[in-house]
Amino acid sequence: MRGSRRLSILVFILVIVVVLVGCNTVFDRIMFFNRRNDSEDKQEQKYINPEPQISQVNVTLYFKHYLADYLVPEKRMVQKGSQSIEYVIVSELLKGPTFERVAVMPPNVKLLDVTRNGDTVFVNLSEEFRGDIDLAAVRKDNVPEDQKESVLAQMKRLCIYSIVNSLTELDGVNRVKILVNNRALTYEEMGIELIASQTANVAKDTPVMALTRNKNFILTPSEVVKQVFDSLVGEPDWERIDAFLARKNADGSERLPIEEIQKIYSAYVAGLEFDSDNFIMSEEIKPDGEAFVTVTYAIKYANGKKESRDSDVLRLVNEDGIWKLRTPDFFTAVR
Repeated sequence: MRGSRRLSILVFILVIVVVLVGCNTVFDRIMFFNRRNDSEDKQEQKYINPEPQISQVNVTLYFKHYLADYLVPEKRMVQKGSQSIEYVIVSELLKGPTFERVAVMPPNVKLLDVTRNGDTVFVNLSEEFRGDIDLAAVRKDNVPEDQKESVLAQMKRLCIYSIVNSLTELDGVNRVKILVNNRALTYEEMGIELIASQTANVAKDTPVMALTRNKNFILTPSEVVKQVFDSLVGEPDWERIDAFLARKNADGSERLPIEEIQKIYSAYVAGLEFDSDNFIMSEEIKPDGEAFVTVTYAIKYANGKKESRDSDVLRLVNEDGIWKLRTPDFFTAVR
């Protein structure tokens, strides 16, 4: 009897222990799941960001050189949010350039939209894009009246290719179609008859087609050499010459100020002789940012002597996206 009672008490105790252990296990499981759910909720909250992520992107924009009628690149770090990189590029073009460049764009143009379909980018601009380029803004306000129409046409063409060449820097972009106020205008309506006239089988009263990249409007090392040599014909244009000479010599030293170069050249050189159309023989652009242009010309010295320079190799360096000529020896050498 007494043994049976003890057994009953022992069983009762075991039952209580099992119940208590079970309750703790269930409680622990409930707490575990609660903690896990809270953790998952926090993770979900952590990665849900209503604000667009801002990233830094390198782009290449083309603006007009402030003196030469060519485009020069400008590399720029821009912020990209929810807008496409194509939209960002055109927006940056409308903001304008930095040093030694000018924006070649009609005044007050607004960007309405930019879309991409395959290898073609569609740029939709406001009605102001049909207007003329402000010649004063591109330093051509002194153009004679009889040349103004031709110059305006050339500037509008540069305007178009500043957009096209900037966008075709992107991988996979081969063509750019420009719209005005959601409409595909003709070459005549957009003021770019010059492009139509230089394109085979295209009439000025047909809609502007999607345009491809055109490197002929980008300033090259050979064109820089031509700018310097042409500026020496007649009364030298020292402002233009200064603009196309490199800031440093090949050894890294600062070149002479343009006033000193002018004094030396005027004292010892009577002029240069060259065929403006054919004196440039070849051009080699190296991947390290230097270039070689081979030219043929003659130097007439103030003392009456004449020196022929056949296959003279001139060196150029790329400074901030613009090719510059290392100072030739006829600017500094005393003979």
